[in-house]
Amino acid sequence: MTHLFSLEGRVALVTGASRGLGFGMAQGLAQAGAHVILNGRDQATLELRRAEIEASGGKATIAPFDVCDRKAADAAIDEIEHRFGKLDILINNAAFGVPRDFLDTSDDDWRAALDVALDSCFRLSRRAARSMAQRGWGRIVMIGSVNARISRGTNTSYITAKAGLEGLTRGMAVELAAKGVTVNCIAPGYMATDINTGLRADPARYDWILNRTPMKRWGKPEDLAGAAMFLSSDASAFLTGQVLVIDGGMTIAI
Repeated sequence: MTHLFSLEGRVALVTGASRGLGFGMAQGLAQAGAHVILNGRDQATLELRRAEIEASGGKATIAPFDVCDRKAADAAIDEIEHRFGKLDILINNAAFGVPRDFLDTSDDDWRAALDVALDSCFRLSRRAARSMAQRGWGRIVMIGSVNARISRGTNTSYITAKAGLEGLTRGMAVELAAKGVTVNCIAPGYMATDINTGLRADPARYDWILNRTPMKRWGKPEDLAGAAMFLSSDASAFLTGQVLVIDGGMTIAI
């Protein structure tokens, strides 16, 4: 049955893959046999990550572009399909939050957060899904957050974007199901990555998250790798429109 989890011959694009959760998932997909295209804005960092994957025996290519640049994003997928003949898997991981009190959040702050964490996922998914549907096979995985369901202060734009991502997941899943394309969402809990550097640097807030989590630890990028591999493989062929929460038990505990 292990062949169901194999990604041999698959081509996967992972956005925001230069570090953190994106790179952790990209490593997992590469270990399962996929040729992984690493996206980010810093070409030099992407080159280092590509070298790491190849040093471990995986296959990787870089695609440096800003997910909010519509023309660049479309051109990148065009190039992937021209070079590899297809794009099988899209992991929408790139995100951005503006840590600001709600009453101090400007229109520009709001728009910036939603453009990266929600709008870019819609546009990339729409572009990728067209070709996937024509071929009759595709996997799209959104990376949401437990903050779509449980909120904290100074985070409203990010929370809204992630809640919208769950709706986008369900809407796309229904429309694409009969075309062989599944759409699912992973909702991570609090992870020890760059995006949470500020929280982890504050001992009180670090311990609060630690003690709020039944497993008594923060998550790690590799904690998402297995879920990303599963949702990208034939093992999840009859699963679509779902949100898989990976949070060490945070959202089930009182």
